[in-house]
Amino acid sequence: MDSKDLAIMGALDKVGAKASAEHLGEVLGIPSRTVRYRLSRLRKKGFLYPPRVMTHERKLGLGESSICMKATRLGITHLPSILDALPSVYWITESYGTYDGYMAHCVYPLESPNNIPSLMTVLKKEGLIQDYHIFDVVDYEHKQPNYEHLTTDICWEWDWSQWYKSVGRNLERRSSFTLQMEEHPQLVEFDSKDIALLRHLGEDGESTQRHLADTLSLSEKLANKRLQRLESTGIIKGYRSACIPVNNYFSLSFFLELEEPAEPVLASFYEMPFPFYIMMESRSRFCIQLGFSALDYTGFLKGVDILRPFMVSYFFQTMHNPRRTKSGHPLDFFNDESGSWEFPKDSTSIIRAHLESG
Repeated sequence: MDSKDLAIMGALDKVGAKASAEHLGEVLGIPSRTVRYRLSRLRKKGFLYPPRVMTHERKLGLGESSICMKATRLGITHLPSILDALPSVYWITESYGTYDGYMAHCVYPLESPNNIPSLMTVLKKEGLIQDYHIFDVVDYEHKQPNYEHLTTDICWEWDWSQWYKSVGRNLERRSSFTLQMEEHPQLVEFDSKDIALLRHLGEDGESTQRHLADTLSLSEKLANKRLQRLESTGIIKGYRSACIPVNNYFSLSFFLELEEPAEPVLASFYEMPFPFYIMMESRSRFCIQLGFSALDYTGFLKGVDILRPFMVSYFFQTMHNPRRTKSGHPLDFFNDESGSWEFPKDSTSIIRAHLESG
């Protein structure tokens, strides 16, 4: 990877992952054929994925929880297969930290908020977990990387000492940073064709308007109108494609509760060049999932030490084998005929069947 490749990846993050080679060429001032060739090469080398849509299911009535589970000896053996089989779980990873065992992302209909706590109660009753922590995600965003700090040999050049000084300035309330997430996202009206459109984009983010129109049995004009509405209401939060396989990669989740206002502390994290997802449960409770070189871990922790007096509570969890549990998408739980979210309710039988078969 060279400087032109980094410039193309940076432009994709700024103008959108679905930007054409022609558009990128205009932005960067280089021939579109050069952009097209380099994009193809970046995909073959694993630095770029096809564009992936980022959706905000809560606006459609579908909640999401990030769960940390402290596994028992029995749970270490059986939880992977059980979590794979549970319909509401779509992502898991082995994890160490305050809760040694596993982390999982689960979905549930907002009209049934007790689904996930009930599931954890069953796992605990069956002796699979000792303790757990549920973080209910009300909004999230993806913070883009700053490619100016990424070298051509895929390492970050980042002066942690300068970051510590900026942390101090932010804590003195000099930062103009404004949090863009909503604490109380409003439900948006939708129908089965909207869900079908989102499902299709989840499978193929590069779909043309013609392809979407044919799939939905609509005219291109109506298909585009639906797409624009999903984007303008925030159900589609954006598209991303970049993947940065940094050397000596280290990944973790940082759960923190902050004094209000939280912006001075969060501003410091946004100054780091690394990409991350930040999830919000409330105006004071957040989870930051980030990855960087293991060589940067100590520098990161020193900055956290400066921020620690402004935290009510916090804990870390490592993530070292993240994977999706299913080939589908949470949107698959939408019943087109009834127009509602429908999840299998009997998780207990699934759990017991796996224990008995094991």
